[in-house]
Amino acid sequence: MQIAVEEKGTALIIRLSGHMGHASVDELNHVFDEWLGKNIQNFIIDMSRLQYISSAGLRCFFEASTKVSNLKGKLFLCGMQPEVRQVFDVSGFTSFFSICNTMQNALKQI
Repeated sequence: MQIAVEEKGTALIIRLSGHMGHASVDELNHVFDEWLGKNIQNFIIDMSRLQYISSAGLRCFFEASTKVSNLKGKLFLCGMQPEVRQVFDVSGFTSFFSICNTMQNALKQI
């Protein structure tokens, strides 16, 4: 999995591409912890190029969402591919997250 970050206003955009499996979760956790330590509280995760997510990836997002929520921040997931969205739907995780079709919609809510 590849991770790219960009600050945009009061939010950090995290762009993910490739496959999010157990091996890549630690790297993404590090990104969240690093930026939370810099007092960034709003995150938009661009998943438009993410092709696969494992249960470890779901857990990573859930833990990050909890950390962000505890700091009164917001976390949005956007641009999910159908295969990734299906994993969220089947696992019941869809109800835990703010999901937007586009990054522009997420930015409007920050």
